[in-house]
Amino acid sequence: MRDDWTIVEHQFRAETALAYEGLFTLGSGYLHLRGSLEEHLPDAPQNLEYVRRPANVTSECFPHAKARWGTYVPGVFGPHPWLNAEMINLPWPAGITPIVDGEILDVETGLIEEYRRELRLDTATLLRRLRWRTKTGVLVALRFERFISAARPHMLVQRMKLSADRKAQLTLSAGIDADVRTNGYDHFREMRFAPLGRSGLSAAVRTDSGIRVELATRMYAPGLKWEYAPAPRAAALLASTTLPAGMEVAVEKRTAVATSRDLTPRAATDWLSETDRQTFAELHAEHARCWEQRWERCDVVVEGDQQAQRALRASLYHLLRAHVPDDARVAIDGKGYAGEAYWGRYFWDTEMFLLPFFLYTDPPRARTLVDFRVNTLPGAQRNASRYGYGGARYAWESDADGNECCPNWQYADHEVHVTADVAYGLAHYARATGDDDYLRGPAARVVVETARYWMQRLDRRPGAEHPCLLGVMGPDEFKPISNNNAYTNRLVRFALRLAAEVGPAGGATAEECAAFRQAADGLPIPRDATGGLVLQCEGFDQLPDLDFERFWKDRDRTLASQVSQERLYRSRCLKQADVLMLMLLFPDEFSAAELRRAWDYYVPITTHDSSLSPGVHAIIACRLGLTDAAQRFWDRAAAIDLDVARGGAAQGIHISNAALLWQMAVLGFAGMKTAMQSQVLSFQPRLPESWSRLSFPVCWKGGRVRVEIGRAQMSVTNVGDRPLEVCVGAATHTLPPGLTQTWPLTAPARQEQTS
Repeated sequence: MRDDWTIVEHQFRAETALAYEGLFTLGSGYLHLRGSLEEHLPDAPQNLEYVRRPANVTSECFPHAKARWGTYVPGVFGPHPWLNAEMINLPWPAGITPIVDGEILDVETGLIEEYRRELRLDTATLLRRLRWRTKTGVLVALRFERFISAARPHMLVQRMKLSADRKAQLTLSAGIDADVRTNGYDHFREMRFAPLGRSGLSAAVRTDSGIRVELATRMYAPGLKWEYAPAPRAAALLASTTLPAGMEVAVEKRTAVATSRDLTPRAATDWLSETDRQTFAELHAEHARCWEQRWERCDVVVEGDQQAQRALRASLYHLLRAHVPDDARVAIDGKGYAGEAYWGRYFWDTEMFLLPFFLYTDPPRARTLVDFRVNTLPGAQRNASRYGYGGARYAWESDADGNECCPNWQYADHEVHVTADVAYGLAHYARATGDDDYLRGPAARVVVETARYWMQRLDRRPGAEHPCLLGVMGPDEFKPISNNNAYTNRLVRFALRLAAEVGPAGGATAEECAAFRQAADGLPIPRDATGGLVLQCEGFDQLPDLDFERFWKDRDRTLASQVSQERLYRSRCLKQADVLMLMLLFPDEFSAAELRRAWDYYVPITTHDSSLSPGVHAIIACRLGLTDAAQRFWDRAAAIDLDVARGGAAQGIHISNAALLWQMAVLGFAGMKTAMQSQVLSFQPRLPESWSRLSFPVCWKGGRVRVEIGRAQMSVTNVGDRPLEVCVGAATHTLPPGLTQTWPLTAPARQEQTS
């Protein structure tokens, strides 16, 4: 297995255990499991109850834990006393504990002579090999394997192989543990455990939201006799045997999960029984074939930089894993179903960061993300009504029903740009797929209802000719109640113009459509006195500077964790890209000089407290020709989840940053324009110095191409069934099906590097 297809943990260390658990999360879309060890670490209880209250989550300190189990089914939410609806951490099904001569395997305190755990990205398989010297001197060789089947999304499949260099007594304990909490809170109201035949057990829980969850486990190990062992909130299967020297014992554990909200209502035991006649190898082979097909549609190949290649593939793996196929009742939560920090909720990330990857690699998957917003229109209407408005106002933090769940008033009340982002996402889907009818179907009602909300949310100042958006928060969360945020105004302008265009299909009158258009045309984009600098919001340039040297002592921690919110709100500093995010989406509306002016002004005062920030800056740096800066921002983004020493994915995958790595490669270094920016598939490549080749597939308006970019030339192969126009630089060609066109590339002039 090549290193660029694997992520390896070479030694177990308690201080990095959480980070590897998040990074090693497995998932089928339907079911997700953090990469916790099969044997439970001692002194790592999963039933601690504590109070988690509303806080700035990017700077929040979480309770200390060596390990945190996580079993998640998207859409299984429950009410939290202070945090509103959250995704529930379900019973842990992966436990397999070997006990040799009475000693329980403990990788933290035991004598571990060899250790290697790896996530194989190509087949979404987690493997662990170790050699354990027991206190009685027995050398035990163990190999653990697990995967959640892509072919059978309800199934977790595990295998353990064990052998010893001398005769030993072996006891195995394998079960299901429901003594878990979610963010310190117990969501289970009823629990039931029962034996399942001679080698299995079942568990059932009812959540405080009324959802029923079933798990069924069966052990497969010839010659072993299993005993059912119930415990409070848990149950296990126990087996004991004498292990002869040199003889390998293989034990399989298969677990099925089902819930009462499943699209296909079946019992967990039914899913489990379907696999009775299949071997582990057969189950893994069908699973691997599914992943092979997924990788064919999206793999990005980087030559010359193995670290970049590994980071990209890790990101694509988690994007593919986290997406729930054929279920538009959910989207992808902010932690990629790998942790509870963002409560399993859905943000503006769906449209602005996640959607492009799926649009240009696998449009049917993208369809579920935009349909999720269509399906949750009633929730958006309820949100608007709560604030006293008509129309629809999408939640800043949405549950599966579209309800606003954000417990922090600053974001819930003022970060309203998400409602315009939703309209942008619907239009992006229609343009990228060539499905013009999509915006004249049910999506049209979303566009119109959100426009009706905007018409009531707009203000008119006394004597002013144009409308304003007052008291809003843009992407930069350090400015919570600002007026005429440039990003928000431009996205609302887009949403209103779109509503004027598709309004009749969504039930808008001709008078409404005219009013939408007039309001859009009047929304201002604030600038400084020279006119050359787009201001983040009115008066931004009048705010006092923040003395970073004085207040930001530890650059390994976020600024917001060291400076009071009150000071951040009144200082000229940014959490993440705001004006630059606007210019990323609408590049043709700003000159190169305006883009560079914004870069020089905003980058020095941007802290990148948000994981969404480095990727946006890398793409803008590519457009400006700032190759060194682009590389630095790439390196920063690529390390966010992989740098386990600094926490990495301990609280879950930074899933939008994962999507941004794809955007940096394809929209940044390859210079591809989106369908929102060009009618023709267009590229302006600018590879980093260390990359000798970049290759990837693209879906474009129903067609498919393969792109190859080298140092001296690039080629595009039309693998679709109809001609496709392709533009590289200033040269445009019509590419017939099955043919390849090659363009020479000249080295672009290097620009002055900043930031």
